Parts: sequence; C-alpha cells; structure tokens
Amino acid sequence: MPPNDSDLITEIRAGSQTAFDRLMQRHEHFVFRVAYPYVGDADSALDVCQNVFIKVHRRLDTFRGATTFRAWLARIAQNESLSWLRSRQRFSDHQDIDAVDGPASAAVQNVHLVESERQRDLRAEIDRLNPTQQQAVVLRYYEKMPLREIGETLECSEGQVKSILFRSIRKLRDNLGRKDRWDRELEA
Repeated sequence: MPPNDSDLITEIRAGSQTAFDRLMQRHEHFVFRVAYPYVGDADSALDVCQNVFIKVHRRLDTFRGATTFRAWLARIAQNESLSWLRSRQRFSDHQDIDAVDGPASAAVQNVHLVESERQRDLRAEIDRLNPTQQQAVVLRYYEKMPLREIGETLECSEGQVKSILFRSIRKLRDNLGRKDRWDRELEA
C-alpha cells in the first residue's frame, strides 16, 4: 500500500527527497488544475506549479495538520496564482501585449483556438467573479473537492462555502443569460 500524505510528510521532514518527489508527483495535476483557471494558459500554470512546490518544500515545516494537506496546498496554489496575476498586471501596464511577438503570443493564440466558444464564455464569466468565488467554483466543479476541504482552503465554514457557491452560480447564470448552457458545463 502506497504511503499517504502524512507518511510522506514525515519522511520529508526526516530529510527524504524521494518522499518529496512522490508527494509532488501525487499532487502536481491538482495544483495545475487549481492554477490554470486563474492564469489562463498551460505554460503559465506550469510556472505557478513550480513556484508552489518550491514554497511547499521551503514551508512544509509550517504545515501543522489543522487542515488537510490538499486544502493547504490548494491555498498556496491560489495565493501563488493571484500573485502571478498581479505581477502579470504590472507587466501589461508597462508593455502593450499586442506588441509582443514570438512563442508566448503564439501560445496564447493557440489556447484561444482550442477552447470552445462555450468554454471561453464560461471562463470569462468565472474571471469576472471575485477571487473567493473563483476559487470556490474551481475547487468544487473542476476539482470535485468536498465542501469541508473548500471551507478549510477558504478559511470559512461549509455553510459559507455553500452560500459562496450559490451566489457564484447565480451570478454566472445571470451573466451568461443561458441557464441550460451552464447546467451542461457542470454535468460535463
């Protein structure tokens, strides 16, 4: 039976790099899926993932187990994604993005070609939500995270998480103007 997160954390604290590699491999897709909706493209999400695991490696001794490791990790990924967005905003304030040529702009164009119109509309509306609402929606509907863990990540009660999700979905439905379209996205 493979070791659980607690076992791996104990091994990491004892100095095992192999245990950290296993923990990282176990959660790398999860961190990517948390970061991607914030940053909007795969390359940036991978950069955020790398930064998240560097922070986890440096700060693992601060993890006390008051929440699940996954909730703690999601919180770091959320904060790192928001930090990435702030730094990106500062960059775009100083440089016109249309003037950028090369692989980065080509990658952005490819992402837009691949995404369906429906996904783009939904993503644009999720981007318009406040950060707490964005995180709740991403963790619940993309990550299928239980309400308890979302509450731990957002540092609020399950009841507050339900309220945040209810208001978020209502806002998304109102903004999209097509209830049936949002329902299909949630079922997918």
